[in-house]
Amino acid sequence: MVKRQVRPPHDAGVFPATGDDALNRAKPFLLILLALPALAALGPGACFPRLTFPGYRVVRLTPGPDLEFRAREALLTAKPGTILEFPAGNWEFTDELIVPVSHVVLRGKGAANTTLDFTHQQTGAQGILGTEDGFVMQDLRVLNPKGDGVRVEGADGVVFQGVTVDWNTEPENLHGAYGIYPVQCSNVLIDDSEVRGSSDAGIYVGQSEHIIVRRSRAFENVAGIEIENSKDADVYLNYASDNTGGILVFDNPGLPRYGCRASADPAKDQPDCRGTRVFANWIVGNNHTNFANGGTVALVPPGTGVIVLATDTIEIFSNVIRNHKTVNMTIISFLLTQVPFGDPGYDPYPERIDIRENEMAEGGYEPEGDLGILAAGVFYPDPLPDVTYENIFLAPENTEPDGTLVDSVEVCVRDNHDGAGNPASFGKMRRRFDLAPHDCAHPRRSDTVLAPISTPPVVTDPYTPEEIAALCESGVAASAGVNWDAFAVDCPQLSDYRLFEDPSEPRSAPNPGGTPFDLTTALFSDYAQKDRFVFLPPGQQATYSENGVFEFPVGTIIAKTFSFSHDERTPAVRGTDVVETRLLIRRPDGWQGRAWIWNAERSAATLALGGGSKAVEWIAADGTARTTQYQIPNSAQCSRCHTGANGDEPIGPKARYLNRDLDYGDGVVANQLAYWTDAGLLAGAPGDPGAAPRLPVWNDPSDGTLDERARAYLEVNCAFCHNPSGRARFTGLYLEADRPLDARVGICKRPGSAGPGAGGLDYDIVPGEPDLSVMIYRMASVAPQIKMPELAKSVVHAEGTQIVADWIASLTGPECPRPTGGN
Repeated sequence: MVKRQVRPPHDAGVFPATGDDALNRAKPFLLILLALPALAALGPGACFPRLTFPGYRVVRLTPGPDLEFRAREALLTAKPGTILEFPAGNWEFTDELIVPVSHVVLRGKGAANTTLDFTHQQTGAQGILGTEDGFVMQDLRVLNPKGDGVRVEGADGVVFQGVTVDWNTEPENLHGAYGIYPVQCSNVLIDDSEVRGSSDAGIYVGQSEHIIVRRSRAFENVAGIEIENSKDADVYLNYASDNTGGILVFDNPGLPRYGCRASADPAKDQPDCRGTRVFANWIVGNNHTNFANGGTVALVPPGTGVIVLATDTIEIFSNVIRNHKTVNMTIISFLLTQVPFGDPGYDPYPERIDIRENEMAEGGYEPEGDLGILAAGVFYPDPLPDVTYENIFLAPENTEPDGTLVDSVEVCVRDNHDGAGNPASFGKMRRRFDLAPHDCAHPRRSDTVLAPISTPPVVTDPYTPEEIAALCESGVAASAGVNWDAFAVDCPQLSDYRLFEDPSEPRSAPNPGGTPFDLTTALFSDYAQKDRFVFLPPGQQATYSENGVFEFPVGTIIAKTFSFSHDERTPAVRGTDVVETRLLIRRPDGWQGRAWIWNAERSAATLALGGGSKAVEWIAADGTARTTQYQIPNSAQCSRCHTGANGDEPIGPKARYLNRDLDYGDGVVANQLAYWTDAGLLAGAPGDPGAAPRLPVWNDPSDGTLDERARAYLEVNCAFCHNPSGRARFTGLYLEADRPLDARVGICKRPGSAGPGAGGLDYDIVPGEPDLSVMIYRMASVAPQIKMPELAKSVVHAEGTQIVADWIASLTGPECPRPTGGN
């Protein structure tokens, strides 16, 4: 059966006021727009103008082939309260663009005029990344990002206005997962924006609160608009068409945050919780093939208008929902998917749902996907009802003896119609003819109101250029010792700090105050050799921590130098190509990471806030010659791994990594914890290093079991992000070595936000099946949108990937069931 597909004007222009009083006018108003598209000429700002930012400093980029680098430099040096304005044109980006400072506006000349083109992107898991409060994008297009379009993490005050994110090839699973992607944010506004071609959700807001998504368009995505594990969200006046599913409201398991909870048990109920409202939207003809790579969205059947999955306190009203071949609207429990979740705090049942006054027709005529076919078997030979309620799985504590939900958490469905004076159809999968309990109503909540973006903090430069020069360019010989006064500033030359006796050799002979150190298992960085030193100010000590990073005094400098042109078969012989030296400097306001790039003669290393790259070579362990284009991180990328309460916190200086012997020269071989204690560098460590925690050397079979060594490798290479407070906290995948081996470590855990990184696989780890595990798929890739870790990796670490694969193959955990899918 061929169904018509109606599409309103690209820019809907003017809309009525929000609030329940005006909502009954929303649907006829949309129809008026269809009949009178000239109304759109009034422009998108007629009722909802662009936010303005008086007092912000405007930095206008001029056209030119180096615009990418000037944009990155502007952001790295920006202060809160900056508008970075892009000129009209198509501007190519080969690296992700990171906004590392709060209260920044990225603004173009209109999404039709200013394009940030990531078609040839080489690094980064998204086009644009924001991590600070007051993140704003206006009037820009983001084209063909290798991963997500724009991701914003953990920010308060997030605004997208007039933003387009799209992939200009046919929809496929290599497209990024999300177009517009705020996660664990608050006070989020997505307005007059558009996404096309995402392999997961076009407009996605996850684990957030206080959200408005309005006047936006989503088409040719798997999910058009998705609100996941969030609270206080209003989704209205949007257009979703030609997606697999139009609008999805989910609660997924295994994540740190959930939406509202409704229960007949007062101890569990959240009666005042503000859930999600979906109203006055145009949701038509979402019949696209499901091209997701995995995750819950891969279960969505093609031809689905609205899904409410395992979430509570939802209102859906005054929408136009038509022409969906599987179902116009469905309410289902997560248990129907047959996906295990192992999350004791998760509520898999949808409750306290209120569906009213929607126009629904032309649905359920050709169900697809496992879920669609399952439901179709219940209602055969009739089409699926416009509202199909899966009531097979109900929470026992919320269920009456007759099998219905208690009134306070019931699914209410009333006053829906087909647009021609007839009632819309409603049915449920168990006791399907007993519809009377659903003729009910729940209290209506008020409109979502966003707090205004906070005032930018005032940040001044503590040192003038002249003062920096005076601190750094002292004219004193390197033999005079460390320039401790210079730690407070970013010196242009590494030699200005006088860390080493020979300024051209940063891998040996530190000046007094410097001590070499090494780790039991270290982070992989394209097979680079690394030499590490810690410099403690005179008379100062680090403080021991059993499990965390040691506390270092202000003035501490941790240096790490990366070298190539070496032979992996003789690791003790240092390579001749010294590429970069990175410093982590403990300043009064926290740690800061910077990189200095060495010249070819190794006579100088120059500060490179913007990073860089270099062709490098080495001999692999099997004797083959290897080459790669090694990436040197910019200062914003340093913060992506080195993240913590005190800025760019170190990763390596923990007892579990330092608890090993080191050759200090002159015949001195000692345990590093004992040596630091005896030298007065460390306070509070146990007298016997055997009492301190320790992770084994990952590639030394004599140093630990396969399980211990593989998990040590994963902790060092992954857990700096994958922990409950790290950058990947929102994924629910945590990889500390001492964590119990369960779903949080990936066992039968669905990938929550992997997109193309899932590779079409169902679980992060399938015990006994490394080839079916997302973890191995991502470790074995160097594609920006797939690889893990996201940075410091342009070649696959074959040996590291193999030990993790061997470990997964050895696991004999539970059998991961095949999910009930959407394809």
